[in-house]
Amino acid sequence: MKIFRMIIQHLSTSLIKLLCCVSILSFISGILFCNNRSLFLEIESTNQSRRLVETALLDIPACTSADRVRQRALLATLQTWARLARYFHVQYWITFGTLVGYVQRRTLLPHDQDIDILIMGQDTSQLVQIALNLSFQNFSWLDSNMYKLVIHPQWYIVNWENRSYFPSQSINFKAPNARFIHRERNVFVDIWLMYDYHPEQSNHLTDSTSMLTGIGLDYKWVSSPKFWSFPLRPCDLSGIRVWCPGEPEEIVCATYGREALYKSDTKCINGSWV
Repeated sequence: MKIFRMIIQHLSTSLIKLLCCVSILSFISGILFCNNRSLFLEIESTNQSRRLVETALLDIPACTSADRVRQRALLATLQTWARLARYFHVQYWITFGTLVGYVQRRTLLPHDQDIDILIMGQDTSQLVQIALNLSFQNFSWLDSNMYKLVIHPQWYIVNWENRSYFPSQSINFKAPNARFIHRERNVFVDIWLMYDYHPEQSNHLTDSTSMLTGIGLDYKWVSSPKFWSFPLRPCDLSGIRVWCPGEPEEIVCATYGREALYKSDTKCINGSWV
């Protein structure tokens, strides 16, 4: 009887060890499955983004031999910025030539050299925090070797003419508050500012009801009705979901003239944009 109890005890101990081993193996398998699935989804998402860009390029004319490389990089950079903005809840909207492209053709302008967006002036501090997060954290959807968010060190100086260049930090801009840069192709999203007061007014009183003020084409302050911009609305530019001002046609017309609603001054002649 004693021997029988010893056998039972030994079998029970062995069974418990076996069950523990099975549980550990199941746990490890679960982790490997999740990691592999995460990697699969990440790769699939990257491939899908690339396919979207290639599809969008079919609707954008090319003139010079360098156009496709630049256009592809611009679209990829805009894609990544839009994803970053969604993740961090950044309020922005497209402007300048990027907005013209949306109004004219719902795509990137074929000759455009960059992407232009606006944020409210007080939201620059949010970008500063995001830039810090990107420096210290890894995000599966962002290739930090390819993209970087650069904030002008003097972003708090509203009058951009009083700012400086910082070549050692690769900051060769003064008027935009920040840039989201594609390191390899050196194309970027310029991040401009809009204020709910006029910066040249000494008291900087906030006008919350009627006007917004930002930098115009001649780098002078230009005011526009607030309802031209807000409420923002989602829109698709070359198949990429971004944010547009409430009245894009009004803004394009006021900035570039009525013909810019349907016609570009830049044309492809003998393999060059003129």
